[in-house]
Amino acid sequence: MKKFLGKLPIPAWLFAVVTVVYCEALLHLWTMESFRFGRFAAVVLFAVGFGGLIGQVFTFLGQKTWGKWVCTGVMALVTVLYIVEYFCNDAYMAFMQLGMLLGGAGGVATDFAGVVVSLVFRGLWRILLFFLPVIGYGLFAAPRETGWRLRWFALVAALVAYCLAFAVAKSGTDASRLNDAYNFDSAVRCFGLNMGMMMNATHTDASQENQGDFVAEIPAPTQSAPVQETQPGETEPAAYEPNVMDFDFAQLAQTEKNSHIASIHQYVSTVQPSLKNEYTGMFKGKNLILITAEAFSKQVIDPERTPTLYRMATKGIQFTDYYQPAWGGSTTTGEFSNVIGMVPANVGMCMKQAVYQDLFLTMGHQLQKLDYYSAAYHNHNADYYDRNKTHTKLGYDRFLARYGGLEGITPVWPESDLEMIDISVPQYIDQQPFSIYYMTVSGHCGYSLKDNAMSRKNYDLIDYDGAEAVKCYLASQLELENAMASLIRQLEEAGIADDTVIVISPDHYPYGLERSATWKNAKNYLCELYGVSEIDRFTRDNTGLIIWSGCLEDKNLKVETPVYSLDILPTLSNLFGLDYDSRLLVGRDVFSDAEPLVLWPEFSWKTDKGTYDAETKTFTPAEGVTVEEGYVERIKNTVSNKINFCKKVQDQLYFNTLSKLMNNDE
Repeated sequence: MKKFLGKLPIPAWLFAVVTVVYCEALLHLWTMESFRFGRFAAVVLFAVGFGGLIGQVFTFLGQKTWGKWVCTGVMALVTVLYIVEYFCNDAYMAFMQLGMLLGGAGGVATDFAGVVVSLVFRGLWRILLFFLPVIGYGLFAAPRETGWRLRWFALVAALVAYCLAFAVAKSGTDASRLNDAYNFDSAVRCFGLNMGMMMNATHTDASQENQGDFVAEIPAPTQSAPVQETQPGETEPAAYEPNVMDFDFAQLAQTEKNSHIASIHQYVSTVQPSLKNEYTGMFKGKNLILITAEAFSKQVIDPERTPTLYRMATKGIQFTDYYQPAWGGSTTTGEFSNVIGMVPANVGMCMKQAVYQDLFLTMGHQLQKLDYYSAAYHNHNADYYDRNKTHTKLGYDRFLARYGGLEGITPVWPESDLEMIDISVPQYIDQQPFSIYYMTVSGHCGYSLKDNAMSRKNYDLIDYDGAEAVKCYLASQLELENAMASLIRQLEEAGIADDTVIVISPDHYPYGLERSATWKNAKNYLCELYGVSEIDRFTRDNTGLIIWSGCLEDKNLKVETPVYSLDILPTLSNLFGLDYDSRLLVGRDVFSDAEPLVLWPEFSWKTDKGTYDAETKTFTPAEGVTVEEGYVERIKNTVSNKINFCKKVQDQLYFNTLSKLMNNDE
């Protein structure tokens, strides 16, 4: 071997191409559950193009010894990026944008230092495999000059590869993801990491010239209700007003000089507002405790194991078909959808960017204006996802967390939800009316006795004859049960259980149970938890929602249509009788006349009439349902517009414009 060290005349441009193609191939093959030739071909072709462009620079460097080591160092950094993205996907089942990895997630990187170290040791052999081209070039390559003819050939080859890649992508089922259906996680899966990063850069351009237009929506067929004659002594049916604010969006669109803002005005003017209903104002004046529960799922709820959660789920408003879509950014995107009621754009950075505008429609802000006592709590570090900078801008006067005003939390990982409840409740229980927000952490992965303090604490209390990982997950969620038991007990002792509404929604499904090298999962334990043999996004994200109050326990309210996290804000706004505009919220008040719709960021959706998988472009009707002609296309257009609306609102700080109009500050 010694005679080959530093002796092989390997062109630097070829080294760049091989390294990128090799890393993309490993990333694709190690992270994809199924192999699709067309998709893999696009990934390889985009990689050839990207590597070829890097190689053009290398042709000027690789002819010198020092240039060889510069090339080696650059490709080592590129390789590291692929490694990081692999482990992100392995741990969190999603690829993360570079901005999030470089600091957009606040304290996430430092807080997970132990996980990172463990991850590196467990996946050392994969890291070494990623680095094989870099190691090989560094050891064996000799500096070699590249002639102009070969440089031109390499450049043309790179450009041809890009052209072929676009041709393959546009001819396949992923074509829409090149433009209007862009999503970073999906882009990486469909086109490779290098192309996903390039697309992300163009889709987050500050000029926003690349934003698509709203598509013309197909009107829903109208059905005239039969005319019923009112008999003597009978009262006429109530005529409900729409939930709108004093905005003439059509007029605003005509006078607005900013074309992007004008397009949003015009779109909102075409949205049909939902109507008030018999449940409007049912919670008016009551206290609100809004909880985003880490990795909570309905499979946790059991009459014997979790009697309090069972009581809340069955004696509150019952939701039989609730979804928490995986928005591609883990906890922060789940919080975003629950609290702000929008599809998260720029995933990991979504909350940090959102608070640059007046989010006057959040429950925090709406109740704050009514002089509610307000506070937000988190039992992990205050700077986690920069919550110490964001959550007071969601309508809460104070934010308290571990090492940030919430004293007494035991320093373990993950921390106790029960401790957070017992420490915080005395701070506000006598401050009625109150608006409180909790972000819990006890249910966080990994689900093992080694990685989860709450699993260790509650393990012996779980009677479960199955996989260790599932038992540890259930044990971690038992801490939420204990926290809710303590919370309701304190509310009842204070005599305000009937005057308090508790809402529990997850941030995401328990992805820590999926197949993962990070958490030593050799199989998809999520299937065991859900009791199914296979998992698709519709099954995976079918989690659970709880809306409970003491005043609901004898009402037997049940919602059987599809509901998701974006429906929480409009539903609560209506139930609390607040002045809000339903046209500005993507979700619906579930008690209104609005058509049920659940959407995913990759443009899949579900209604009461069936499900549409954007991956396969197939619609599956619900059992016994026949849809009218044009139904699928109509809902597809609606979904496209709603996602585009969310992107434009966040990019253009649209709510600041409306806030100025509300305050006559033009």
